[in-house]
Parts: sequence; structure tokens; C-alpha cells
Amino acid sequence: MSLLFSESRAALFPLGTVLFPGCTLPLQIFEQRYLRLIKTCLQDNHGFVVILISAGKEVGDTPETYSIGSYVEVVDWETLENGLLGVTIQAKHRVRITHPSAQDDGLMTGEMEILDTLDTDPALADENITDLVDTLKLLEQHPYIDKQITETDYASTQDVCNKLSQLLPVDMLIKQSLLEINNTSERISKLRDLIHQLQQ
Repeated sequence: MSLLFSESRAALFPLGTVLFPGCTLPLQIFEQRYLRLIKTCLQDNHGFVVILISAGKEVGDTPETYSIGSYVEVVDWETLENGLLGVTIQAKHRVRITHPSAQDDGLMTGEMEILDTLDTDPALADENITDLVDTLKLLEQHPYIDKQITETDYASTQDVCNKLSQLLPVDMLIKQSLLEINNTSERISKLRDLIHQLQQ
């Protein structure tokens, strides 16, 4: 059994950013604990959990984190021109982390509960989210966007909400609050409020 992974425990990668399911993020890996993590992930075909830092920094001492993050997998890697390891990760689903602990080198692990889907109101199937789809399509026109998200399923309310949550230019604490919402209708309402505020 891996020291980093089990059926219910996963390694954590605390960051100053939030990543939603269906979205990607490039990372430069240079700390030994994270080089060990990526090597183990590639060897054992495992992912890890990206989670937002609540206190502390990405580099150095073990930080404090929020409890809701995203389980990610490494989808690409390369040696960068600066000699560092570059990896691209893709978020698969939301997770809740409990009982976090740090290993000798500071690498964190935690008990992981998969939050695979949002609770959905049965009436939601008839809700028109054309306004959200239109906003998302506008955001996707920006040239740097294609590296942040996978192809969007506009017929999927969850996928549209996840991609919008990722791409809207709002504070990371607001993004974290969106990630923590368990009800699709509530997330739609929150996204509409944010879009209205940005338009003002």
C-alpha cells in the first residue's frame, strides 16, 4: 500500500487558487515533497487533491487549508526550459478533506470523501440558463482560456456552472464559496449575482 494513497486517503497539494471539475492548471514543481508526490502519482496512476490555502504559503511550512477541494489527475508533464518539472493537472470531482496530517517532509495527506455531483432540484431540468451559457461563451473567446478548461458541454448545467466559476474574474475566496455550494440552483443564483455585479 502506498504511503500517500489508500481508498479513502489522498495526498494534498495546497495552493493559492481554486480548481473546479473539468478545468486544468499548469504547475511548476520544485519542492522535493511535491516532486515525490508527482513521481508517485505517475508510477501508481493516482491523482491528488488541490485545495485552497486558508493560512500560510504555498512554499515552506505546512499551511492550513479549507476542507473542500478538487481531486485532480496529471494529464501532461515535461521538463521546462528552466529545468523544473512542469505538469498539467485536470480536476475530476469535488472532495471533502478531513483529518489532514503532514508527513516528515511536510507533504500533507487527508481523509477524502468524494462529492461527485451537486444536489439538483428536479425542477432544474426546465430552468433556462441561456444567460449563463452566453456569458461563458464570451469568456471562452479570450485567447488564454483554452488552456484552463476542457471542452464545455453546454447541455450540462453542472459543467457550465463549473466552467463559469473557474473563469469569472472574482476573488479566490468567492471561488471557494462557489466550490463549496452543494445545490445546483443555489450556485446558479450565486453566479447570476456575481455576473450582475461585474457588469455594473
